[in-house]
Amino acid sequence: MWGASGPGSYDPSGLTQASWKSAGVMLPRATQDQAQVGPAVALGAMQPGDLVFFHANVSHVGLYVGDGMMVHAPSPGARITEESVEYAGQAAIHSVVRPV
Repeated sequence: MWGASGPGSYDPSGLTQASWKSAGVMLPRATQDQAQVGPAVALGAMQPGDLVFFHANVSHVGLYVGDGMMVHAPSPGARITEESVEYAGQAAIHSVVRPV
């Protein structure tokens, strides 16, 4: 759901914010701001917990869980989903950040 930060509904950045908050790390609310919270990580060096950002305008974020998979809130009305980080094609991946 657009603008939702849980616990009943989440948008993409609300989900990643809530996930990291449960680990004691406060992330900014907006996806574009979350893209600035840590060092960049190469796709081949991703670790669980890394934030994967999509599209040139950094309009979507998922939480890497390992083995090429992430969890994310894919679209309004859709359930939180685990799927490949390449769900939209590798070219859609903008960047990966490891929050600090």
